[in-house]
Amino acid sequence: MLIANHVGKEHKDIGWAVGDAIYEYFVKQGKTVEDVEKNPSEFAKLVVKKLQEREVVGPTVARSTQKAIKEVIPATIKLINKMWPKDHNIKHLRAMEEAFSPDTKDPVRTLKAAGIDVTKELEELRNTIAEVTGKKPKTAKKRGMKKIEPRKPKYPETKKVISEEIPPEVLSIAKALEFSDFSEKAMEKAEKELLKMIDGLLDDEANAVEVFYAVKLLRLVQRGDIEGIKRFGD
Repeated sequence: MLIANHVGKEHKDIGWAVGDAIYEYFVKQGKTVEDVEKNPSEFAKLVVKKLQEREVVGPTVARSTQKAIKEVIPATIKLINKMWPKDHNIKHLRAMEEAFSPDTKDPVRTLKAAGIDVTKELEELRNTIAEVTGKKPKTAKKRGMKKIEPRKPKYPETKKVISEEIPPEVLSIAKALEFSDFSEKAMEKAEKELLKMIDGLLDDEANAVEVFYAVKLLRLVQRGDIEGIKRFGD
């Protein structure tokens, strides 16, 4: 994780601290991802505050940790918004499905052919993380997202293909919401879990598929789109 790499150690309370910040910012304060995009410093400051409360970071590294978080947020949101913009449509969705299909060798090129060019945003995120963590980006013969091997056998091109591509960790959250009848408490818990999951996936571009579906479900939860959640993965 970005925070663990920055402070130079793993800490069991990092996830809890980030979860605390997420809960306070999105649930208690009623803010959105768009608010984070407009003012990343505000959210970064809150995360550091929660990290300090749990004694994950001390005052000597608080400022640099806040700076690291702030620097990664804009690039991350740029990539997410480019992959899944607010004005997405059926054509856009089909392009995303094709890009993340096990048969697709070059997801970035597939997206670009559909008018979704994430090359710049992906490179910016990789370089930002490398600069913040002090680690050089991994070199590859082809630029773009790393190909993720399919977890299960291939299926015909039906809705089942989409379901098979959704990470089980994300799908389980959607199913848990259905079982809880979409109670307010369950929706709040799901939002916290998804945001924490996304935070843990952002350091590696190989997690692009997981990030995409986690963000997609997160936005459905934040909008209270129960029908959309029910259709998620069907």
